[in-house]
Amino acid sequence: MLTDAGDLLLRWVSEQGAGELPALKQGMWWLAAKHCPDIEPGAPGRWLRDAVSLAYMDIDWRNRRWCAAPPVLTRLPRARGLAVLTGSRTAAFDARLNQAAQDGLLELFRVPSARPSRDIPLPPSLIVQFDDEAGLARWAAELGARYTSCFALQAAALLPPLKPGAATSAPEFGKPLEYYDLDRGEYRPVPRAQEEGLYRLKRRDSKRVCQLLRGGQWYETGHEQGVYLALEARSQAADVLRWLPGKDGGPEGTGTLFVDWGYPLPDLHRRVAVMCCGLAPRINAPAQNLAYDNVPHTMAITIAESLGQHLGKKDDE
Repeated sequence: MLTDAGDLLLRWVSEQGAGELPALKQGMWWLAAKHCPDIEPGAPGRWLRDAVSLAYMDIDWRNRRWCAAPPVLTRLPRARGLAVLTGSRTAAFDARLNQAAQDGLLELFRVPSARPSRDIPLPPSLIVQFDDEAGLARWAAELGARYTSCFALQAAALLPPLKPGAATSAPEFGKPLEYYDLDRGEYRPVPRAQEEGLYRLKRRDSKRVCQLLRGGQWYETGHEQGVYLALEARSQAADVLRWLPGKDGGPEGTGTLFVDWGYPLPDLHRRVAVMCCGLAPRINAPAQNLAYDNVPHTMAITIAESLGQHLGKKDDE
């Protein structure tokens, strides 16, 4: 029987399969109110973004739709015989998984992602230890999960270049408008658009959207992409992404990717970084950044360059 809020939420999402995002958030509030009394108003949104990063689900933020992702087993890069089993977890799938674990075909570890009490807990990540990749692929097929050799390495090579969305009209004059302050990492109300950068507004259908002003033209964009597009337009290096090599004797070339608060990675970039270790990023409140572990240096460079950024070194601070 499931008792943890993170497991319950993932089970509910998995059994539902797909739906409207507002209805999902309402259900999350109801469930979280019973199990997580200390959560903040932004907790459901943070849980959803982590769930997307961990490949439990996919979300179309613009059209407010979501769907559960299929179960997938994939190796972690340069992790010495470790893989992560992600995707939806229906009751039927969990039953097959528990039976496979009891049969001792492979070693399965349930590893939690630490989150503060103000957030909704995440379900534990399923880390698999293996000796033979061919055997790992057969085990995935028997379990009913898709197998991919290493999602993180494959997806990193396909990260799209940073570019604005479709051209659009200027925000309606006199309507509430917010400008994203890159130095503070937050939106602030403004009476009108006075300089190029990222703006947020409400459309006539009440949907909150982001628009980028560049070269005198307005463009559609998402929040995360808009932040990096605005950073890219600056003449000086932003240095919001840094990498520190591992110090625990891990595989050569892997380390931790640090991303400053206020400059969140877009969904695909974040999923690539998360799928390097199979865990949600660590929250470093004192340093005000997120830490993604076991990220190869070459992959960290690829992530930074695809966002128009230079990858700094953490020990240079």
